[in-house]
Amino acid sequence: MKSWQQFPLVRLIPPFVIGIIPGIYYEQKWNIPLWFIGCIFFSFSYFIFSRKITIPFHFRWVEGFMIILLTIILSNKTPSIQKDTLKNNYYGNFQPMSRFSIVEICEPVCRKEKSCKVTVHVNFLRINQKWIRTGGDAIIYISNNSYSKLLCYGDRIIIDSRFVLPDGPQNPGGFDNRNYLKLKGIYYQTYVKSNHWRFIPGTSRNPFFHLALCWRDNLLMILRNNGIKGRELTVAGALLLGDVDDVDKPLLNDYASTGVIHILSVSGMHVGMIFLILEKLFSFLEKRKNGSWIKASVIVSLIWIYALITGLSPAVMRAAAMLSLIVSSRTMKRHPDILNIWAVSIILLLIWRPILLADPGFQLSYLAVAGIVIFYKPINKSYIPDNMILDKVWSIIAVSVAAQILTLPVCLYYFNQFPNYFIITNIIVIPLSNMIIYTGMMAIAVGHIPGLSLMIAKVLSIMVWVMNAFIHWIGGLPFSVTRGIVISFPQSVIMYLGILAVTLFLFRQRKIWLFILLSLMILLSSTFLREKYRRLSGRSFIIYNIKGKSLFDFITGGRSILVGNTSSLTDPYFAETFMKTRQNRKLTGLFLFENPHPYGSARHFSYEHYFYKSGEFIIFVKKKIMIIDKKIPYHINRKVALDYVVVSGNVRVTMKEILNYCKPGMIILDSSNPRCKAMELMAEAKDLHVSCYDVSMSGAYSVDY
Repeated sequence: MKSWQQFPLVRLIPPFVIGIIPGIYYEQKWNIPLWFIGCIFFSFSYFIFSRKITIPFHFRWVEGFMIILLTIILSNKTPSIQKDTLKNNYYGNFQPMSRFSIVEICEPVCRKEKSCKVTVHVNFLRINQKWIRTGGDAIIYISNNSYSKLLCYGDRIIIDSRFVLPDGPQNPGGFDNRNYLKLKGIYYQTYVKSNHWRFIPGTSRNPFFHLALCWRDNLLMILRNNGIKGRELTVAGALLLGDVDDVDKPLLNDYASTGVIHILSVSGMHVGMIFLILEKLFSFLEKRKNGSWIKASVIVSLIWIYALITGLSPAVMRAAAMLSLIVSSRTMKRHPDILNIWAVSIILLLIWRPILLADPGFQLSYLAVAGIVIFYKPINKSYIPDNMILDKVWSIIAVSVAAQILTLPVCLYYFNQFPNYFIITNIIVIPLSNMIIYTGMMAIAVGHIPGLSLMIAKVLSIMVWVMNAFIHWIGGLPFSVTRGIVISFPQSVIMYLGILAVTLFLFRQRKIWLFILLSLMILLSSTFLREKYRRLSGRSFIIYNIKGKSLFDFITGGRSILVGNTSSLTDPYFAETFMKTRQNRKLTGLFLFENPHPYGSARHFSYEHYFYKSGEFIIFVKKKIMIIDKKIPYHINRKVALDYVVVSGNVRVTMKEILNYCKPGMIILDSSNPRCKAMELMAEAKDLHVSCYDVSMSGAYSVDY
């Protein structure tokens, strides 16, 4: 293993990332005075360049510490410079005062069945009969009509609609669209009716990006015109041109569960293949005067044009940036280490767009490359096959395992699953996808030649069909994927430290790293034990948000009791969210209790020692709950003290009637209540100063105790 001193730029990555994180994930910046930054920079420069000062050897760490501190401070300023929300003219500062706005479409239009999803830049807002110039991005959904089909990148439109905050997760385990958009720098969205917008003249579209999108549409049209359709067209478009909008969810699940989801997006592998083709194609330029510089310029330009055509995904930008640096260094007769190039590309991309750090694709792409660079050679050399075919297969296995080593903790953290047959899948899919890419390029190149183009397109369609069928078959095998592996961010960090300890032990052969690894394993085990103890000893009460239905979940000891409309589990959307909740909480037991009971009124019911139901009353681990789904009985001598009162099923009741009957700690309106009824009760509760929660408006009600 090379000395750590040979990777100075790699050592800058941790402090650089540490400085960026607060501005991205926590929207905070450290208000460090400029004089303090100047003092550090001046002191550092004086120590480095002054010959009058000789730093003692035992103080050699001071220089490194100052570099790290300066890197953290400067990188922390990067997100705030580009953050629209910190600017005075950010359109969100004027919400919800403004209704009319002029926006410009800044990304390709995503067309759905009932509406178009469009990312826009808000240029102007109309406030007090005046147009004010603003800035910031937003998401708008435009109802489909004949005009919405004409929308494209760069169009400027005026809309009549107020921007609102995106929805958060409506149920535990549900998709958090608000946080997802927030990490992309988007904080507001709106739905625009078909007659509440119109085109207006003028645009400031990027001509290069616009041209690249036109090329992509034309290239997709070539595939379409040559008879490629259905799933074969969507997968070919994703592989060759990065168009993933039309890939259906079942197919995405097949690729995800088999560990080859990266195949469906243009990645470093695709850009590398383009580079190899261009390298051969323009090799004749090296014989000319200054030919190497001309060749490098042409190759780098074409690589970035391809990156533009495919939509500038994080993986493509990583590959394009690294290849650009490699080509430039080779032209200058330099041979930097690939890890230093890896580090430089990270720094450059994050300076240009710091929000990329929050993108899982960006993280996985760079971690996969680092894993291949560090672990591929040792793994590949550990076994020398006897024949060429076996050598190629072993090379694919070595690459797959090397990439998996550093991406595993991130994959578990984001996706909570592990593809058990990823090696088998990659042995077939990687060579097949390479053949598909080359065949697809050929099909596009000869797309206007009758006969030949149809023949090549047919071969391409068959190859894509075979790959889809193979992946679907692998995904359907027993134990093809292990689901429900839920780890926290600190646990993923501990896993990375363990990988680092193992790596250093293998390369350095020092026992101290084994001791550190053992300590990390004990720490990781203790975190899992702590979670298990909290799960077994904790109690939770959840009222799910399912439109028009009531469903309550009582959780304790790793088991749950569902009470209410249990037919909701047949809804695919909610079933997925419900299973995610169970995975996150690592629940193993489930008991269903339909309320009302299908075989008559179950007046009394108990489950073990912690759950008891009698009519409309429920006692769950000393918590008293009443579900009001019919008229309140008035034959009482004194008010009943309750922890929770749930109003359900559009029952005719008022807040005063509830308060006359009982003393509730919290009144909850579940999602079976009509919207108008819930609004009336919420307004009445506000007047009476009663704690009230509307599930249909604010999402599922969940409490842990």
